Amino acid sequence: MNLSAACRERAATRARLVSRLVRARVRGRPHTLSHLVTARCNGRCLTCLWRDPELTELDTETVKWLYDEAGRAGLAQLVVWGGEPLLRQDLPELLLAARRAGLLITLITNGWLLGERWRELRGRVDALILSLDDVGAAHDALRGLPGLYERLEAFVAAVSTDPLRPTLLVNTVLSRLNRGALTRVAPVAARWRAGLYFCPMETGLATPEGGDSALAHSGGAQLADLCLPAEELRAAAGTASALKSAGFPVLASRPYLELLARDPELHDFACRAPRARLTVGGDGRVRDCIRGARPLADVRELRAAGEPLSRVLRLPGYRRMLERSATCTKCNNPDVIELSWLWDLRPAMLRKVAELSSL
Repeated sequence: MNLSAACRERAATRARLVSRLVRARVRGRPHTLSHLVTARCNGRCLTCLWRDPELTELDTETVKWLYDEAGRAGLAQLVVWGGEPLLRQDLPELLLAARRAGLLITLITNGWLLGERWRELRGRVDALILSLDDVGAAHDALRGLPGLYERLEAFVAAVSTDPLRPTLLVNTVLSRLNRGALTRVAPVAARWRAGLYFCPMETGLATPEGGDSALAHSGGAQLADLCLPAEELRAAAGTASALKSAGFPVLASRPYLELLARDPELHDFACRAPRARLTVGGDGRVRDCIRGARPLADVRELRAAGEPLSRVLRLPGYRRMLERSATCTKCNNPDVIELSWLWDLRPAMLRKVAELSSL
């Protein structure tokens, strides 16, 4: 496949995504499957809410069943994250199953193993999100992986002219550990021809009441103490807005940046994320995102009983979660907020989909 053919294929892929998003919205069903495919990680980020080395992840065949069922249920895309997904040796097989199910695939990774494993994954990933919290040695220190930044630079250079190069994005988590990182990361994202996605460290989930499992595995760090205070989040919103105006590839929408500047705790929105996205944890459980300790369903049990994944959408507990979520403001990242606005079909979010198509 030459470069022009790859561009046409990418445009066609985005058009299919938009079409499926609209169909899912009309049917009132989620359009995205978010799967924490493993809670194992080779990094040691102090801000992590998800690392859990004791969690028993789903076996290969159950994950393949999950992705096939997602396709049958009419979901449009799959987001694979962790932990570090590339630690799963069966990841290429899993992504192939997702591709055969008709899902568009986004993979989130710290990138340490990309140079070694990309040949297995090439052509099976539509969008690749690289975690990048700073540049150079500062990023390596935050991730606990010396040499990581150089590995990322080498990988991006290697795929820069590849016709099967996925859409590249970088994700920067803002915390007290990387103050001012946006101004350092934005030029790198531009040079990499990658969209820049950033999010404040989760303030609602970084507490025992928030239901995260990382407090037991964070070396005693009080995660909530690492979150940026409100005045610094306002400043970050201003910085991101200025960078966007200057032509840097900041993906946060103007409405989100305005909301973050006005209300850093982001109370002024109605959450629709659980309507748009079905999340399956590393242990195979679908949980109430508001009452995190309460599992609504287990995909292992569904498979064993011969039940379809779509049965989850009809469970009374799932329906109650959707009703309660509209008044929940626990999450503060643009992923949740802009996903909610996309569900509401706000014009700014439709323009953002088009913006992603141009990367």
